[in-house]
Amino acid sequence: MMADKSTLTSLHYWGLSVLSLAVFLVAGDFTAFSPALPAIAANFSSDFTSVHWVINAYSLTYGVIIVTGGRLADVYGRRRLFIFGVIVFALSSLVGGLAQDLWVLLLCRALMGFAGALIWSAILGMAYNLLPPERAGLAGGLILAALGLSTSLGPILGGFFSEYLTWRWVLFVNIPLAFIIIFLCCRKYPADEAVRIEEDVDYLGALLLSVSLFCFLLAMEVLAQKHAFGLFSTLLLCSSMVFLVGFGCREISKGSAALIPVELIKDASFLSIVFSVLLVATAFFAVLVYIPLLFIKVHKYSALMAGVALLPMMISSSIFSFISGLIHEKCGARLLICSGALGMSVGLYWLSVLNESTSYVFFIPGLALVGASLGVYSPAAVTAAVALVDPSKSSLAGGIVYMFRFLGGALALGFNAIILAYYDDIAEGVYRIFEVDAFITLLGFLLPLYFLRGVDARFS
Repeated sequence: MMADKSTLTSLHYWGLSVLSLAVFLVAGDFTAFSPALPAIAANFSSDFTSVHWVINAYSLTYGVIIVTGGRLADVYGRRRLFIFGVIVFALSSLVGGLAQDLWVLLLCRALMGFAGALIWSAILGMAYNLLPPERAGLAGGLILAALGLSTSLGPILGGFFSEYLTWRWVLFVNIPLAFIIIFLCCRKYPADEAVRIEEDVDYLGALLLSVSLFCFLLAMEVLAQKHAFGLFSTLLLCSSMVFLVGFGCREISKGSAALIPVELIKDASFLSIVFSVLLVATAFFAVLVYIPLLFIKVHKYSALMAGVALLPMMISSSIFSFISGLIHEKCGARLLICSGALGMSVGLYWLSVLNESTSYVFFIPGLALVGASLGVYSPAAVTAAVALVDPSKSSLAGGIVYMFRFLGGALALGFNAIILAYYDDIAEGVYRIFEVDAFITLLGFLLPLYFLRGVDARFS
């Protein structure tokens, strides 16, 4: 049901409130686990390189499904897909919270990533469908505000639950929130109808990419534990390559209906953005996961204070995301993308030269720089990617950017686990991760610097 052009009513505000709660459910849960990982490792008597899959499993499935989710929302109806996603998210949270084995928790996190992608895909369409076109800015602003608030509060809530209750409450709290969302959505959000689309949903492409990345990440896990190549890790890497080639062949055969259409793959500017996003994602995921680990294990912070320690990054990211939108037309996408990626690289390198005796005060500039640069970078990258494609592909282009962001984060965590495993001293391992990821992020600066064309760059 499309909103009419009249003054906004309570129905509109109720509908936006429902969607904002859903954003908090998906985004807040993701960041809440960063200070909880050490407690989970202790609970399951597992090493940290295995427990980081709590975030990795979510990121991997979310990243692969996010593009397909947009088409599923068109096929089955946005509200219907939204409610289904929230139900799966809640049930997975319940089972994961009760899990007595790590593999059960990881499976539930993968299902939560799947459900989160469906929810987010539906949210975007539902928000803009609820209001008249001239109020679209209000919808986008509220969703982004909810996203910024939830990602900032997530680590604090996760630290609080881990410190004073149990990490399992990070999952249990999702259940009543999901119930409220479903109740309000059924009562307050208008029903929509499914529409017929001409293109098929590329389920096989999504499956091939998922299996390829899973085999690669599992190989990284084995390498982190064995510290050397063996038969199993070699087989996993070969399998990853086989499925990746299969994915490539599938994309070529599907043409414009592929998960990543061929015409986008042939666009050097578009590719420079998405691969830059993939590389730059290492900065955010490295800080999100390893700063709490460093402060809990080395600086002996509580889980709550380790979550609070991330606030300079989270707050500056939210503030500069807003600023980036305001100055985009004046500065141009290329300048914002390049400066954002470069800033994250410098911020990570700042963190890498600190040591175990460094006071938290000296971490703040690096964390704030990473967050501010991420805030500048992300909106500009999405906007540039959308501007480079035909308007009929704009939603798809935005989805692909988000896919590469989460896949880049998942790959970074797998690679970083190997670095951490090679150091007996946690602090030394974490600082080396920051150093290596700073140079990886620097590549995310060089790609758009040399290859991005076709958008208002403001410098040549």
